[in-house]
Amino acid sequence: MGNKDHFMPSAIPVLEKNVMIICGILDFFLFGIGTIILGALDDCNIWCVLIGVLQLCLPFVGWFWSIIWGVLILIKGLA
Repeated sequence: MGNKDHFMPSAIPVLEKNVMIICGILDFFLFGIGTIILGALDDCNIWCVLIGVLQLCLPFVGWFWSIIWGVLILIKGLA
C-alpha cells in the first residue's frame, strides 16, 4: 500500500479546511448539498455539482452516497 490516498476519489476538490469540513457535515444531513457547494466553490466543478444533484435526485441511494462522500471530504479536509 504505497499511496495512502489511493481510496479517495480524485473528483473531491481540495479547498480550505474549514469549507471542506462544513461541506462534509452538510452531506450527512442535506443529501448532496455539501457536494454541490464544494463543486460550486471549486470554479464550478461541473462533475462535483452533478454528483451532488444526483444525490438529491436519488434520496435513499443519494443519502448513503452522500455519507460516504462526506466522510471522504472530512478525511481529505483534515489531512
